[in-house]
Amino acid sequence: MKKIFYLSLIILLFCGCSKKIETKKEIINSNIEEKEEIEEIKESVYIDDNPIKIAFYKKENGVYKRLDNYSSHVEEFKEIGIFSIILSNEEEVNGSSIKSLYKDISNNIPNFSNYKIGFNIKFTSNDGKIINENIFKPLEYANYGFSHYLYAWIYDDINTTGWHSHIEENEFNDNTIMSSIKLMWGRTSNEIASPVELTVFTYDADDFDQDGNYRGISKFTTIIERK
Repeated sequence: MKKIFYLSLIILLFCGCSKKIETKKEIINSNIEEKEEIEEIKESVYIDDNPIKIAFYKKENGVYKRLDNYSSHVEEFKEIGIFSIILSNEEEVNGSSIKSLYKDISNNIPNFSNYKIGFNIKFTSNDGKIINENIFKPLEYANYGFSHYLYAWIYDDINTTGWHSHIEENEFNDNTIMSSIKLMWGRTSNEIASPVELTVFTYDADDFDQDGNYRGISKFTTIIERK
């Protein structure tokens, strides 16, 4: 009888230990999951402290005026215009040139070299397709996602003097400044159903969500209406 009693006691103790071990494992796993969730929440919290102001401008009567809206008659291979950036969002900016303004303003922006300039083009086609593409470097004009609706050429007006051509893809490097973009209506531009949204933005590594969409505050959009 004593043997049976001791055996039963051992079984009970073993079962109790097993339950304690399982409970401990569950607590540990629960804590790990909670920590992982906290880390995911931390990663999802995004704060943009980018101090850079930026917008498209056109010079009129010696003054650079901000381009909130623009219009162009839709015609195959017709130039829409050249859209130049200034590091400002004021309605009017006085300055001798885009180049001098860029250098003067950028010198007064903390950590300016940490940021780069990009463009975005967005519109809807007649069949309801939404074209939405970021431009981080120049490509051959027919190799963008919005070709052949639109053609685009990128210029560096800061590191050049006098007349200069657009930047070729093989010329692009870390010193290139994409300071202006020229747009032209493509051979299927009549299939664009909406205004064209042309956006310029400045960015660093964390300024895009998981889908590649810009989520920062340093941006400006010109609405190009179709005549």
